[in-house]
Amino acid sequence: MSSDSWILDEIPLPKLGTLGQGSHGYVSLVRTSDGLLMAKKTSFRKYSEHLEKELRILRHFHSIRFNIVRPTSPIVSYETMPVNVNVCSIYMEVAPHGSLQDMIDKAGGKLPENVAGYCILPVLEGLRDLHKDGYVHCDLKPENILIFPSYAHGELCDLKLPDFGLAKVPNGPNPVAGSLFQGHPEYLAPEAVGKGGNISSAVDIWSLGYMVIEMLGVVNNVVKGRSSDNLSERLPPMAWDFVRRCIVRNPEGRATAEELMSHPFVRQSFGDHPPVELLPVPSCLRNGVVGGRFF
Repeated sequence: MSSDSWILDEIPLPKLGTLGQGSHGYVSLVRTSDGLLMAKKTSFRKYSEHLEKELRILRHFHSIRFNIVRPTSPIVSYETMPVNVNVCSIYMEVAPHGSLQDMIDKAGGKLPENVAGYCILPVLEGLRDLHKDGYVHCDLKPENILIFPSYAHGELCDLKLPDFGLAKVPNGPNPVAGSLFQGHPEYLAPEAVGKGGNISSAVDIWSLGYMVIEMLGVVNNVVKGRSSDNLSERLPPMAWDFVRRCIVRNPEGRATAEELMSHPFVRQSFGDHPPVELLPVPSCLRNGVVGGRFF
């Protein structure tokens, strides 16, 4: 069974559990006959162009960028569900520890500063690679950052970027006005708001800054035009210095992913005791309920 053909031979694979739910579809846990566990992302067929674009981006970075989720099949599959519902799906590696949002929730809504900084560094590495090749993620938020095990001594985990259905590709059109960060307007950079908004790599940096604010348990209204001065009082000094470089209202004044990678906030360590108790596990993967091997 070749890596390029197995998905044609074994559709439909049995659904073993649900990994996530979104506005346009859901992600389920499936397993091949030889025990490979995969994440199957499914949408209504009318959103097929989003999945086709996402798969193209995943394949573009496959094997050369380790902070971007790897696809496990080279094609978008199409099927008809009960009651004649037409859907399409792509297959990706499973994140055994869920999402960054799951970690925040497990920690009670606030991560320790060193954990937040640690988690942001691989996100920056993924953004650096995206931006270098001319892509803009356009949907950066905690639920769209996936957590994988790390087998290096003293490391807590690896984090990877998924969810490229709304991404801006090199020389491609901007996402449809109003489609970005529905329900999370604070993550959308000011210059990207409305029809004719400016979409550049700086949009992802703004989202990253707000993500850090949320990871540290702070809520603010900076995107509503109010002063962000109180953030300097509510965030730890090192975290605030990082965030302020991300949420500059003029996109040309924001730091780049490459520049932020050297900031002290993302260079904190755990010593010899990484806080593994903060790692979440999706319910369908707990206690050995589902057996299989990861990609």
